Amino acid sequence: MISNNNYSKWLLFLLGMIGVALIFFTGKLFLLEENRIDAGVQFEAEGDGVTDDTRAIQRAIDETPIGGTMHIPPGIYKLSKNPDFKASTGYGDSYFALKVSKPITIIMEQAIFKTESEGEYGVFWITDTADVHLKGGFLLGDELPKSGSLISNIAILLQDSQKSSIENVYTKNYSQGIHLHHANDNIVRNVTSEFNYGSGIINFASDYNTIESCVVRNSGDGHLSLFGGGKQNLVKGCVVTEDREGYTDQQGITIESEKESVIEKNSVSGFYYGIDVKNGADSNIIVGNLTYDNEFNIAVRPGDGGNNLMTPSHNIRIFNNLAINPREDSERGIYVNVGKGHQIQGNTVEENNLIIRDEKLRKVYKKDNFFVKGE
Repeated sequence: MISNNNYSKWLLFLLGMIGVALIFFTGKLFLLEENRIDAGVQFEAEGDGVTDDTRAIQRAIDETPIGGTMHIPPGIYKLSKNPDFKASTGYGDSYFALKVSKPITIIMEQAIFKTESEGEYGVFWITDTADVHLKGGFLLGDELPKSGSLISNIAILLQDSQKSSIENVYTKNYSQGIHLHHANDNIVRNVTSEFNYGSGIINFASDYNTIESCVVRNSGDGHLSLFGGGKQNLVKGCVVTEDREGYTDQQGITIESEKESVIEKNSVSGFYYGIDVKNGADSNIIVGNLTYDNEFNIAVRPGDGGNNLMTPSHNIRIFNNLAINPREDSERGIYVNVGKGHQIQGNTVEENNLIIRDEKLRKVYKKDNFFVKGE
């Protein structure tokens, strides 16, 4: 006969074993479910650089469950225009090969996507969603677009979407590399975008975005541009440069109609306007940047002319920038000729390279900045 005391011990032991079993099987089922999310989609693209893989990749995107991860293995994936994927923006219409409209992660690693510039289409259209994450991959147009609108070929358009990220992606030969359009609270990090007909990275009418540690090179229309009335964006640690012969009229980082954003610790060289603040760009901070070999290293100016493009900018804070060696015989290290309430302190410029429209303010600010003598 089992005593009450021993019976209690056996009951506790039995309950403990049942608990361990439940934890084991529940955990195993959970792992199986995680594996199903990551590996359950059949990826049928060839990746041989010859076969048109557009439909196969789109099918894999569509079959990846919400919150799932899609892995694209190394390969060369030829893409074509999907006439049903037409994005309408304030600039006009843009076509794409692939569309993402639900929260997923796409890991592209060493995947190469090839498009034909003549077809006037881009690669990824991310629209009306949140929590989409693109990681890795090379997006290559076959040649630099020579004509067409600035949106005829966009590598990645993030439109009306939030809390998403584009990281470690390389783009080349598009009308625009990365375009954030009415898209808030997103991250663009470690992206290289070069040889574009228009901007390498553009943040249009979008708020609270971070553009960090990116390289934008040999593009046009404001290589890295904050435009369209966005606010509280951050551009930090980027290298923006133009080194092609004959491209002497380009703009580096453009802050146009932007509010309360920060341009911090970037390197900008080879432009007519290096960091270009214009057209009602109020209460922005330009801090800790290296600007050199530009006709205007840092400029606060009205704009480029035309209707509603000459609005003064006010309350721009220009702190602790190194704005030296402007292009050739230029003396425009820091140039401010419009607006009120600006603060210019702690910058290093060459002698006589601080140019402010208001002569009295120029004398005041000269005391607050560090000057180095020219050769």
